[in-house]
Amino acid sequence: MTLLATATMHPDDVRSWRHEHVPVYNRNRMKLGIFGMNCSNGCTITHATTTFEPTYEHNVKIAKLADQLGFELLVPVGRWKHFGGTMMFNANNMEVYTWATALACNTDQIMVYATSHVPTVHPLLAAKQGATIDQISKGHFSLNIVCGWFRPEIEMFGAA
Repeated sequence: MTLLATATMHPDDVRSWRHEHVPVYNRNRMKLGIFGMNCSNGCTITHATTTFEPTYEHNVKIAKLADQLGFELLVPVGRWKHFGGTMMFNANNMEVYTWATALACNTDQIMVYATSHVPTVHPLLAAKQGATIDQISKGHFSLNIVCGWFRPEIEMFGAA
């Protein structure tokens, strides 16, 4: 069942269903997740040597381990352009909706997010993509909506 299917349920039944089936609504008071594994260097800005590369295979391996350990969520960085400089921080990155679908197909319980910038993705497209991923993931998809703050990235879409 997906979250959309809960629309016809009584609110108390929806709460119970969510507690049992949707990781971010579980009874754990502290939620655990992994953030930014869809980008090179993740969220670590450093010149230190790392083995982390945001490949499909590497992301699936991490996602499966997090799922098995009982983590509640996987949240990607919504990145369109690297930060430049000597590091080219986040130069290699995976698109977030496709990434969420791929990881949803490889995990059982963990909530998979897409991080979507309001100025870059039309709301109708985001809703359609989200509903499709939610169906594929059997209710384990969520949307992280952000405004965007990195000017060179937002300017790529003609916004100031």
